[in-house]
Amino acid sequence: MGGAAVRTFLDDFERALADLLQMGIATAGADMSKRFARLGEQAETVGAHTGASLCGEIAKLLEQRTHDLNKTDLTLTAAVFRAEHYITLCLARMTEEDIRRRWQEGGKT
Repeated sequence: MGGAAVRTFLDDFERALADLLQMGIATAGADMSKRFARLGEQAETVGAHTGASLCGEIAKLLEQRTHDLNKTDLTLTAAVFRAEHYITLCLARMTEEDIRRRWQEGGKT
């Protein structure tokens, strides 16, 4: 995992999660669902398949929520927390790879 495209996806994904939490799950509508669906497509394009799956899950849960009479947010909240954990782990891994690459490049000169 790595590259500017993946980092851009992770930043966009994290921003969308922050926006969702800031507006409140109860007020998120179809636009937010579509945003996560687009992010899922972006993730597939850059090869972040787990990220695509998480985006798709959140998009589906947001879409379902608009049609449910008895709304519960537990499943959606759990998906949001899993997504944030995924982003944190990916960014940490990318940082480690960057450090290793710079160290190896420094050792060769």
